[in-house]
Amino acid sequence: MYAAGWPRWRTDLSDHINRGDWMKLLTGFFMAWGNFLALPCPAKKWDGDMKNAMLGFLPAIGLIIGVLWAVLCVFFVWIGTPFFLISFLIAFVPFALSGFLHLDGFMDCCDAIMSRRPLQEKQQILKDSHCGAFAVISLAFMVLAYFVCAASALNGGIDFPDLCMIPVASRAVAGLNVLLRKPIGHSQYAQGKGSSDDRQKKRAALAVAAQLVVFCGAGLFFANDLLPSAIVVGAVMAVTYVAAVYAKRQLGGMSGDIAGYSIVWGELAGIFAMLVM
Repeated sequence: MYAAGWPRWRTDLSDHINRGDWMKLLTGFFMAWGNFLALPCPAKKWDGDMKNAMLGFLPAIGLIIGVLWAVLCVFFVWIGTPFFLISFLIAFVPFALSGFLHLDGFMDCCDAIMSRRPLQEKQQILKDSHCGAFAVISLAFMVLAYFVCAASALNGGIDFPDLCMIPVASRAVAGLNVLLRKPIGHSQYAQGKGSSDDRQKKRAALAVAAQLVVFCGAGLFFANDLLPSAIVVGAVMAVTYVAAVYAKRQLGGMSGDIAGYSIVWGELAGIFAMLVM
């Protein structure tokens, strides 16, 4: 039934637009899945105009990673996996589920930042696909830090909702930094122009913030102890933000590599916070 005075063609057009919006949302989600999650994607889609909207689904990808991370850890504990092997798996799983993408960004940023070269040379190093000594050294220490913190946290007991929230919080803050801060000139996120691109960024940022509140709110609701879990989430968000701002100042803008750099630091902070709490 249609309201009096409301032409049927307008309702049909509204339905068509709504279907189109839903298809765009699905496209953005599957783009995020294909780019940021190393699991078989149900639908391989790509739309260059949706690259900013894709970032709006980073917390959802983080939730998938976090839930799988927690479930696998519970499973390994349940089957009686040796302590140090479980510690290794806690450190390894989040990297593996993201296809080591963020760890690659971490290494690229370390190479560029630690070179202590002028800004333009740092940006050239950031784009260079070769792996330098600073990247290898930083990777070795970061992996060791993840393992030691994971082993120590496991020894004291892990609240598994924390594992679900850590990837959500890190990706939400990293995504907001990419969406709301000036990108590096060579970044794919610097290619959009015009008010429509700005609107897409703002909508994606609102989506990220909403998911952060909903997912972490649910995680805190199910946490065994609210305050320690809240501190874990706060530590992840704070360190991710600081790492992103620091790298942006060093490299002259935001990029996907810097987002990965900040995510790696943020998730280490989350594991460390579980240890001390």
